[in-house]
Amino acid sequence: MKVTLYCAHCLLERAVNQVKLATDDENTRLEVTTVMLQFLADNFNDESVPSHIGTDRDLIVQEMTGKDPYAELKQISNQMALSILPELKALVDEAPNEDDRFRRAALIAAAANAIEFDVSGREFSLDDLRAILESVESDLVIDQVSEFMNLCRSVDEVTYLMDNSGEIVLDMILIGELRRIGPRVVAVVKGGPVLNDATMIDAEEVGLMECADEVRHTGASAIGVNLERVSGEFKELFQKSQLIVAKGMGNYESLTELEPTAPVVHILRTKCSPVADHIGVARDKNVILIRYPKSG
Repeated sequence: MKVTLYCAHCLLERAVNQVKLATDDENTRLEVTTVMLQFLADNFNDESVPSHIGTDRDLIVQEMTGKDPYAELKQISNQMALSILPELKALVDEAPNEDDRFRRAALIAAAANAIEFDVSGREFSLDDLRAILESVESDLVIDQVSEFMNLCRSVDEVTYLMDNSGEIVLDMILIGELRRIGPRVVAVVKGGPVLNDATMIDAEEVGLMECADEVRHTGASAIGVNLERVSGEFKELFQKSQLIVAKGMGNYESLTELEPTAPVVHILRTKCSPVADHIGVARDKNVILIRYPKSG
């Protein structure tokens, strides 16, 4: 997926928001913004991929401020999500059969891509969580959950590409259901800080190692999957994968630049118009979409 006109505004706005999180020094803020404007002028064109150029933006902010802007918010997000995990597990456990359990877990994973966990003081009741699931169901405009479940029954291993902190906690419910069906699950986080994406620090903090069969990282501080930046170990895992679950828009933006060598299950909410338009659905809708390798 390539950038659109809308992406220029988003990329710059996020840069400004990040530098405001990273430092209170007005001179540094102005300096970073000046560098960012020049970077976009030099690199934003019709061949740019949003997640790739967004990665460079984030690394510029980190290098110039010496700080991960999202470090504190990621911890808050993880703790918020952990606080509602038991009740969400209970919603899955009360499902009458395996198919319904899997569907509820998949819907929770989709909901996790939409919930803002880092809102200070936010609390959820069991009724709130049921309402969220009902909303996710009603907003699910591409529904390939049953096909997804059947794919899981046909493979030995699933590569699960995680997205944000906080969200990573609720993904553990779906990972549990994947393992219940049969395949082992390799959960993959980012190799270093970028946006509010989960890293090995987050994986350890939320107990992902006790949930997945194996936890690995991409070897890169990069949004989505950029094969020019990732480690050789991750590239080998990725290219040998039998089935890939890819959470969020960053993974969608980057993976649609690659011809799939295995089925890719995209679970996301269309939080921006360019992604929604690329998929062919409305904005602010939920999608569980499978992309397959070309036959022959």
